[in-house]
Amino acid sequence: MKLRSIEGKGSLVCLLASALALAGSVFGAAPQDAAPRPFVSPIFGDHMVLQRGRANSIWGWSQPGDSVRVDIREASATATAGADGKWQALIQPPPAGGPYKVKITGRAQSLELQDVLVGDVWICAGQSNMQFGLAQARNGAEELKAAAELTDIRYYVVVQRSSYSRVDVPSGS
Repeated sequence: MKLRSIEGKGSLVCLLASALALAGSVFGAAPQDAAPRPFVSPIFGDHMVLQRGRANSIWGWSQPGDSVRVDIREASATATAGADGKWQALIQPPPAGGPYKVKITGRAQSLELQDVLVGDVWICAGQSNMQFGLAQARNGAEELKAAAELTDIRYYVVVQRSSYSRVDVPSGS
């Protein structure tokens, strides 16, 4: 998974997730013909932002009964994969700032996420208003130059797709 970063100054940490509100449906019933699920949901990755000041949910899939541990700095949380293989750990993040590393360890797999920040997470959703690029705005070129200096702003865009059933693993970058 790739997250885009806007280079520059600034302390505001932001994660724009056009459809991350769908995260609540991540734990819905999976179709019978579902593809294998990833160890960690693809919305989590290098350069991500965790919400400051409250516990964050990190989830994925493993073999039923497997124990999964999530570590960030001094905090750790464990979860057990259910009969359907889904696991979810609730972890308290360190103070706002970073960068931090998040290590996720299971029986057969492990993953270390790099350059993770802790700050404010913003969820933005919509249709055509979310398709309107900054370059198309009044003074777009100047705004893009200014935005390039904001290195602590990160965003994740969920691919726009129609579905008649819940989507366990959203596509995005």
